[in-house]
Amino acid sequence: MTKIWIDAGHGGKDSGASGNGLVEKNWVLTVAKQLQTELVKAGFEVGMTRTNDTFYELSDRAKKANSFKADLFISLHFNAGGGKGYEDYIYTSVPAATVEIQKIIHKNIIAKVTKHGMNDRGMKKANFAVLRETAMDAILLEAGFCDSTDALILEKKAYQTDYCLGIVAAVQEIFGAMVTKYRAGKYLTSDDAISGTNIKGYLEAGTKVFVYKETEKTLNLTTTKGVPGSWVLKTEVNTGKR
Repeated sequence: MTKIWIDAGHGGKDSGASGNGLVEKNWVLTVAKQLQTELVKAGFEVGMTRTNDTFYELSDRAKKANSFKADLFISLHFNAGGGKGYEDYIYTSVPAATVEIQKIIHKNIIAKVTKHGMNDRGMKKANFAVLRETAMDAILLEAGFCDSTDALILEKKAYQTDYCLGIVAAVQEIFGAMVTKYRAGKYLTSDDAISGTNIKGYLEAGTKVFVYKETEKTLNLTTTKGVPGSWVLKTEVNTGKR
């Protein structure tokens, strides 16, 4: 099973950024717990740096993820300093595959958060300890600026939910999704799935799939990444894709 490590930034004596009534260590912990729930629901094994208001040194965060043998490390933060918008970071020197992972994560999060009015500040690189010392692909996410009008977006539960779902969608695109409902009908086209005609067979629970294409009500799921598959109704599968 694919392992994802969630690193809720700061904690304990380290409050992180604060502004407009928001405190970073609290916000990221709330989001980390929600993200954990969504990832587990989607069929991933999840480890967490912290589940309460505890301080960990940066090196210990990386050691915990390395010991867990995670496939992906996601560090959650928000920003301060007068800017506006979402941005993410990978280490300064990484293989091309890590750059592609950043592109996938950035694309999926931006697709969710811009509809809430959050700006896109782009994909960046930095020599952050948690990115440098982790043994797996690692990314640090900055959800917005608490000392700007972004705070009005960050505090909304709807934004937090969509933010988490964007991350889950990215993780599924990278590693594949798991069909967790009992059985789902496979159809030739999206319209067939909606009307229930031209059924081709069934996807069984536990099947690992990749999302090839998506509409409002249907998904094209494939067992071979990048190759078109069969259409299913979103209501018939639980891949975390919403």
